[in-house]
Formats: sequence, structure tokens, C-alpha cells
Amino acid sequence: MRRVLVFAVLGVFGVLGLAQAELRDFPLGRTEMVWALAGLGPAQALRLSVEGLPEGRFRVHMALSLEGTAAELAVLGFLGAPLLVQAMGNPTLDLSALAVLIRRREALAVGERYALPGGEFFVRERGEIAGIPCLLGEFRPADRPETLIEVGFSLRDPVYLLPLLRVRERGRITWEMVLVEYRRP
Repeated sequence: MRRVLVFAVLGVFGVLGLAQAELRDFPLGRTEMVWALAGLGPAQALRLSVEGLPEGRFRVHMALSLEGTAAELAVLGFLGAPLLVQAMGNPTLDLSALAVLIRRREALAVGERYALPGGEFFVRERGEIAGIPCLLGEFRPADRPETLIEVGFSLRDPVYLLPLLRVRERGRITWEMVLVEYRRP
């Protein structure tokens, strides 16, 4: 059962193209990351640890924890958790254009706007998320003018998924994934 959950969560985030670091970017030792997920359903935390081992090998551990009332959690059950994560990821939004920015984030300049397939990205500022220097910006999908997607890209430390992904529709946060803990060897 646990294996099914892990593959489902990995599949959801893989489809969204939110990986901003590759395994080879992680150092020897254990790097631990925790994201708070909010939106539909009970509060969630996604924990990911990447352990760099000798000889170019890695050990990855991913866990999803849910918190809610007995009624909220009974509706989900263990097999329902991956479906909730997928629903929270808002599959109607196409975030594939952000993959280009992830690969070229060092070349982005604060205050600049970048035209992308399907929308526009504005680099708002440099800041920190969970102690990691990040570039913070906003993506506006061309086909959804009422939607604003706030994004954070790590500028220095390897973070497997984006440190920040927040979806606002008509000014209201409908989903967010925020890195809240980061520990590196």
C-alpha cells in the first residue's frame, strides 16, 4: 500500500514538471525537505529525504502525512490520499512552461517580465524560503486571467520540488505547496 502511495505522489509531481534539481545535484549525506500542502481537504505535509551514498548511488524516502477530523480522513482512506494530492495539484493548470524557467533561473532578473508559451512570468524579488535563497515570481496563464501562480526557485541549494507553488484564483489561495523545513549535510 505504501509503495502505491509513493508512486502516485511521484507521478503527480512528475507530471507537473516541478522537479528543479536532479538527484546528482545532492551531496553525500542526507538532505531533508518538508513541504506544507494546503487547499482541498485536510492539512498535509510532504516529506522527502535524499541521501547521497558512495559510488554515485542515492537513497530517496518520501512520505505524505494528513491531519484532519475522523470524518475528513475516513472519506479519504489510505488509497484516497493520492487522489487528494492530485486534485490539489489542480490538473487543469498547465505548468509545463515553468520547466524552461527552472532550467534557466540563474539568468532571470528581478523586475523583468518573460513571455512563455501559455502566459507571462514576472520576477518579483529575491527572498528566502526555509532558509534557502530563492527567486520569487508570478506566472499568469494567458487562458486564465483570473489565475495567478506564485513560484519560488531555489538559487543555491538542491531542492527537489519547487520551494513555493501557490495558486490564486480571483485573489483567493486555492492551493499551495510551501517548503517549510530544509536540512542539508
